[in-house]
Amino acid sequence: MKHLKYLLPILLITSVFGQFAEDIDGPCKPLVEMAGHYDRLAKSALRTDIWDYDVNYYDLEIDIDVATEIIYGSVEVYFTPTMSDLETIQLDFASGMTVDSVYLNGATFNHFSDVISITLDGSYNVGDELAVGLVFHGHPLESGFQAFKFGNQYGDQNRPAMISTLSEPYGARTWWPCKDVPTDKADSVKITITIDSLYDVVANGLLSSEVDNFDGTKTWVWEHKYPITTYLVSLAITDYSYWTEMYHFADGDSMPLEYWMYPASATASNIERWNLTANMMDIFSEYFGKYPFSDEKYGMAQFEWGGAMEHQTCSSMGNSGENTIAHELAHQWWGDLVTCSNFHHIWINEGFATYSEALYWGAKNGEAAYHAHMASKVNSVNGSIFRPDTSSVGAIFSYSLVYQKAAWVLHMLRHVVGDDTFFETLAEYRDLYQFSHASTEDFQGVVEGVWGQDMEWFFDQWIYGSGKPTYRWWWTASEVDNSGNSTVTVHVDQIQSSAYPTFKMPIDLRISSGTEVMDTVIWDSLRVQEFTILVDFVPTEILFDESSWILKNSNQVAGLDEWVSPGSFKLQNAFPNPFNGETTIPYFAGEQFRGVAKIYDIRGAEVFSKNISHSDAGLYELYWDGKSQQGVNLESGIYILQLVSAHYVSQSQKISILK
Repeated sequence: MKHLKYLLPILLITSVFGQFAEDIDGPCKPLVEMAGHYDRLAKSALRTDIWDYDVNYYDLEIDIDVATEIIYGSVEVYFTPTMSDLETIQLDFASGMTVDSVYLNGATFNHFSDVISITLDGSYNVGDELAVGLVFHGHPLESGFQAFKFGNQYGDQNRPAMISTLSEPYGARTWWPCKDVPTDKADSVKITITIDSLYDVVANGLLSSEVDNFDGTKTWVWEHKYPITTYLVSLAITDYSYWTEMYHFADGDSMPLEYWMYPASATASNIERWNLTANMMDIFSEYFGKYPFSDEKYGMAQFEWGGAMEHQTCSSMGNSGENTIAHELAHQWWGDLVTCSNFHHIWINEGFATYSEALYWGAKNGEAAYHAHMASKVNSVNGSIFRPDTSSVGAIFSYSLVYQKAAWVLHMLRHVVGDDTFFETLAEYRDLYQFSHASTEDFQGVVEGVWGQDMEWFFDQWIYGSGKPTYRWWWTASEVDNSGNSTVTVHVDQIQSSAYPTFKMPIDLRISSGTEVMDTVIWDSLRVQEFTILVDFVPTEILFDESSWILKNSNQVAGLDEWVSPGSFKLQNAFPNPFNGETTIPYFAGEQFRGVAKIYDIRGAEVFSKNISHSDAGLYELYWDGKSQQGVNLESGIYILQLVSAHYVSQSQKISILK
């Protein structure tokens, strides 16, 4: 698959339209909206018995009483045993809800600690087809991001009721009994909702019937005939403005794009922005292959939440700026078609969708826009993208790690393996794991298979490790020799904390003389490393990863030929600055250097000093941990570092402590 590059610049605009606002740098699931009750719901995802049977189909029926906020439902779970002599199964269902009865192949049940244990009416073996039915009712418990919520449009009780679901990661069990794990996708689901006839009901798949019951209620039936995990089963219910358009695929197929928006939000500008979806579908279909659920629909439904959620075939939209629309659409491939095996690997969903934003902007506005969007994703990286702790929503959905840094992982991977291999990898990854689930190891295996090289080093340092490289580098070049060549020496140090890995990465260098240019790549993998490059001109400039393919800090310092004279020095920029913990202060010193480093607070009081002496010329480092001379932690604020030589020559710079 060939991907064209465009050279037009982009103007990224943050806009406010009616009730919608776009924050291109914000997470699609704001952490501030997380409710409690999470820990106890998460634990059932760790059960080993989830492998005892495979769910094939859910038939879910719910009557909703808006006034009392009680739901009355039934669900039939069709499944096949994966073990011999299966006599009991367990389903997830919050203890705050009531199970009234079980039927079909269910004999007795026990509902305790958010799990329904059902004793079957016999013993069943591998390949048997059976079902259990459950009748239930109650007021659903909000959990995680939302789960099941009764509210109103814009949170205003004078406006129509707004009832919606957002079940990621473990919230489906709060409103319907199910096997609530990403590893067991039902082949299909039927959702039947009965509610006051004032409201429109939107769910996954296609609307198969809408029946007036002539008692003030309507019954809506939605059917989704693709594999789906439980947290992607969704409802969005209110009084909507609705419009649709027909989308035409490159192969001649057609599919409806359907939109449900609050009437007060359905302004011309909001409608125009939602209608950008068709162009986004073109772009992502070119990159990722045909939209996965093309026999049904893609839609968006406004709901009462600050972010957005990639519900399968119909994303729920709170924040619905252009960037968010692209993010949620990309999730239909990465998160819905291919789902993370568990929430340790949530970057498989969120990192891919976040990276897809950059692909969208690049395809729309040019290569500069792609790189500009990636640059906007630089954030804290002091943690692992792999989520070892899934006991809280906050622990899973780290915006800086599983969204931003994970997007950079894909950006860097693309450069490491090259465009052709990268996009071939995405296609192979889709083909192998579509309508199923995948882990980091699964994706790594696909990369290795397509590229033909071991990639454990890459995934170890970027997915399981933490931090990023901090490069300090300089270069020198000789005059041309008898063969007409200049020898360029590039020295690269990795000076990030020893708590972080030593990174192995290819670094692009552009060596130029003003009239002549040579591009080359060095593979840096050591804390201290030198590279020798022959060029047929004397360079005057070297650009180091000019296009920012590496998530990094870098600082070019003076070359060896610019070192200071005996007894003198050159102070370099401290890093990190601001800092919390420890900062490094590099400086060049000439032979037989003697001096003192002093640090003053903003009032001019000396808080720290250290005598310095060096016999040999070289690049040295001073470390400061933010403490006074007496070892007391200093307050946040601005401090002045001054380096003074024995000849009373001084250089100063500001250093900030940020706690």
